[in-house]
Amino acid sequence: MDKLDKWTIFFVMAMAAYASVLMAQAGGTPEQRKIGTAERQERQQALTPEVAGRIQLAKNLLIQDNLAKAEPLLETLITEFPYEGELYLLKGDILMRRQQPIAAMYEYKEAILLNPDFLDKKTRQFQGKKIKVSVEEAMTAIDDGLAKKPGDGKLREDRETLYFMKRKLAGSCG
Repeated sequence: MDKLDKWTIFFVMAMAAYASVLMAQAGGTPEQRKIGTAERQERQQALTPEVAGRIQLAKNLLIQDNLAKAEPLLETLITEFPYEGELYLLKGDILMRRQQPIAAMYEYKEAILLNPDFLDKKTRQFQGKKIKVSVEEAMTAIDDGLAKKPGDGKLREDRETLYFMKRKLAGSCG
């Protein structure tokens, strides 16, 4: 065995050690990372049964078009659990049914900031199509408003939020 063979063996062993360290830091093999993602999603959804029941009640009221009862329930839930993104998503649904796409866009923005999985097509929580429709309707409303009042500061702020949402949708996995 000459000097080049020894250096080659040393180099291959060093690369193997480096690769094993990288895999340990990254969380293992790709299959193990998928399992970790599923566990993380289940932990995210692990709400207390009482809270999950109240959210389901709000969903049922929304399905039955009982917006008058669903909105106060959602408002109280949002004050109690401000970091639950699904509540903001439901609030956006109510606003869309009331033909308020700009306000709905703001609620959807809050929802995806709290839970980006709403824009990830690989999760069960994917809501990208609904959010995209809201953004398109908000864009129409903002453009119409700016055509009538070009100097309106509120509509300009709304347009900035619209562009933010378009960037989020473009960068999403959906």
